[in-house]
Amino acid sequence: MNARVHGLLFGHSIRKCAGRLGTMDSFLPANPFVKQPQVEEQLLAELRASCGQDDASGADERWRQLRRWLSLPPRYTTVRVNTRETSVEQARVAVQEHLSTSHVRFGEAPLVLLHPCLDELLLVVSRQCRAQVVPSSREVVVDADCGQAVLRGAHVFVPGVLGAPKGLEAGERVAVFADLEGSCLRGYARPYRGERAFLGNGTALVSRRDIFVSQLARGVAVRMTEPLFGCPPLNGLMTQTLLLQNLPSVLCGLVLGPQPGESVLDMCAAPGGKTTHLATLMDDKGLLVALDRAESRLSRVRALCDLWGLSCVRAHAHDANDYQGLRATVQDLPERFDRVLLDAPCSGLGQRPLLVCRQTAGQLRSYPPQQRALLDTAVRLLKPGGTLVYSTCTLTTSENEAIVAWALARFSELRLVPQVSVGGRYVKQKMPSLQVSSSCSCCFHLF
Repeated sequence: MNARVHGLLFGHSIRKCAGRLGTMDSFLPANPFVKQPQVEEQLLAELRASCGQDDASGADERWRQLRRWLSLPPRYTTVRVNTRETSVEQARVAVQEHLSTSHVRFGEAPLVLLHPCLDELLLVVSRQCRAQVVPSSREVVVDADCGQAVLRGAHVFVPGVLGAPKGLEAGERVAVFADLEGSCLRGYARPYRGERAFLGNGTALVSRRDIFVSQLARGVAVRMTEPLFGCPPLNGLMTQTLLLQNLPSVLCGLVLGPQPGESVLDMCAAPGGKTTHLATLMDDKGLLVALDRAESRLSRVRALCDLWGLSCVRAHAHDANDYQGLRATVQDLPERFDRVLLDAPCSGLGQRPLLVCRQTAGQLRSYPPQQRALLDTAVRLLKPGGTLVYSTCTLTTSENEAIVAWALARFSELRLVPQVSVGGRYVKQKMPSLQVSSSCSCCFHLF
């Protein structure tokens, strides 16, 4: 019997850009790839190849739209409910009350809805800003990672602060900017004039002295009161009943479809969101082996499983490519599995918002060999007739469609099977260079 494979590409499609650009997007970079022109050239070349020679100008325009869109945060946040502990409606009411009492912005809290297709998922819809936000005269500079978190609704935490004006005291209104060049030195006191992005205004909760002299190590430095976008802060929601998890990440588990009593392998398990989802779908019955190379990362998986009361998970700090070596040292591990999830290491270029791309062209080239090696292992660890899901959070063809095409050519026992659509879209055009036809369109899911 043939094994089944799903190509679940949970970055954002480079075929077509969706979503409108709002009035606040003018503060954000129009091109997050400006520092990595070779990466941009590769992505544009892939888009042109998929569109064909007759639509080269259309491909160029879609690329301009997409790179602009990548710098914007999503319009909604998804929260997965532990249905073994509470009902989805009870969870919805709890999250709505949490936002209404603790994180009110713009005069009303964001709306919390039930997902129309996925019974275990809540949608937190961002409120639109009602007026243009004008930067305050006092400026705080944060690193790009902190800036991306702020755009998703976070406050500014102390470790992310690079610069603050002299004499800044708690209680002052400040403008928050993200350093896009990576050249702002920690402790900078003057207005930063490098390439930057305005993120909104907030209230300083600590002084400059607290951050740079007393070396305060943690806590909120700036509470965002006038964010550029209406994404709510959802800190405090990581509980035994709720987990922040992106929609495509949830879809990985649903497409894999593990059943109670089965043996399942999660090859790259950290930080544990997908692992706990798989175990929940199994009703905590059966065996779920979760692997990750780093013990520090795997400890998060174990902690999350403990929090959710999941006992069917056996987590091991081990390279998935050396699974047989693990079996030699650990008793009672199966030789093969009913289902395998490979959420492969990737360039991560589909994550939003993306203010600045740090990946180099050389780094991009390093991922496909890793992905092929892991997929080779995944196929060998899959039982005949089993199900394998391959997913990434990037948008390169070389890490997605090309990897699936390689696997189909290498392993004659594999066949692509359709998956249910709950958002995103399918590949619609033929890709002759990859030997992927339009008949396989419902087997590739893009977001």
